[in-house]
Amino acid sequence: MKTINRIYPIFVALFLLPFICVTASAEMAQGTETRITNSLSDQYDPVICGDMLLWSDYTEGYKNIFMYNLTTSTETQITHNESYQEYPDIYSPVPDIYADRAVWVDYRNSNVDPWNTDIYMYNISTSTESQITTDGSFQSNPVIYGDNIVWEDRRSGPDIYMYNVSTLTETRINGDGDQYFPAIYDDKIVRLYSRNGNMDIYLYNISTHQETQITNDEYDQYDISIYGDMIVWADPSYGSWDIYMYNLSTSRKTQITTDTASQRNPDIFEDKIVWEDGRNLNGDIYMYDLSTSTEIQITNNGQSHNPAISNDRIVWYDYRNGNQDVYMFTLAPAVELTPLDRTNDLKNYVENTLSCNVWTKKALIKPVDTSIRFLEKGKDSKAVVSLKSFIDLVKDMKKHKKISAAEADYMIKEARGIIDQIKVH
Repeated sequence: MKTINRIYPIFVALFLLPFICVTASAEMAQGTETRITNSLSDQYDPVICGDMLLWSDYTEGYKNIFMYNLTTSTETQITHNESYQEYPDIYSPVPDIYADRAVWVDYRNSNVDPWNTDIYMYNISTSTESQITTDGSFQSNPVIYGDNIVWEDRRSGPDIYMYNVSTLTETRINGDGDQYFPAIYDDKIVRLYSRNGNMDIYLYNISTHQETQITNDEYDQYDISIYGDMIVWADPSYGSWDIYMYNLSTSRKTQITTDTASQRNPDIFEDKIVWEDGRNLNGDIYMYDLSTSTEIQITNNGQSHNPAISNDRIVWYDYRNGNQDVYMFTLAPAVELTPLDRTNDLKNYVENTLSCNVWTKKALIKPVDTSIRFLEKGKDSKAVVSLKSFIDLVKDMKKHKKISAAEADYMIKEARGIIDQIKVH
């Protein structure tokens, strides 16, 4: 899930890791855009999980949480609080959602003290609300995955806390420095950690209690999101904000964007990364498809901000109508690739993504090239033989540690998938 940093909008202007840089030219997305909200009030911070959208709505001077069910096309107001009105620009409910649970920051107990906030949860299935924190200090930036809710807590300095809704236990995540803006996926918590004088990204494993430093850069990182083994964030290292990705399986850091404008607020789902892009003055939504190494432009109105993604749906808030509305883009179904297309993609992966020496690359490309030539001539059985040779070669190089286990497993999976597709056709 993603974390939102409201203090640095896009239009304001290594740990000795293996590093690569992605270059791509954007094409316009194919799909359908839908306007979700249509009111005179402003909507902020949309998030999506499956068929459920969640956002904060600034109505009649108050910010409250609204939900939209894409299956039933019904909108529901979850909270009815007369709070937030004194601090609309800096503080926000900042919601998050996972499965049938929604969480947010709530000011109903603040009275005259704006620093007394709490985390609340709403169970969509039972239509019941629960107060997660009762401490009199400031809690913010909640995220949720499964039974675990994680947030930033000021009761003893900026720290990260976690609450498990099944065991009803609260845990302080260990740390000896200021910690901010958590994100969570499965048993992995990532957050910004100011341990060494600047904001670096650290990973905490809930199951093993092991902590790992992900970045060690001269500049601060912001806007963290995590999905599976992929962490994405915004980094200002080269004069403008760019989107970076770190693969926990391969220990590789990748620069996703290289445009001279600023890119902020990334989110990731499976093999797709979305972000807010400033190359068209204010902001548009862009996406990078890791499986095809393709950059795709989602909007072109210069008024779109803070995207989130789930499955084939991207949501954001948009100024095009003079106030902030929530919009959604549904990506068109991908066209099934032919065995020849997939084999060419496999060759592209070996040439441009695989981390190994030049001789290893050449050895691996040879049987893939042979397969491509046979497929072009319609000699499918011979193409299968070459792909099997490629698989055997990958296994051998994995055994002798010439390529990483994760990269080897990926190439073997792709080659076997191509073989299965050839046999079907």
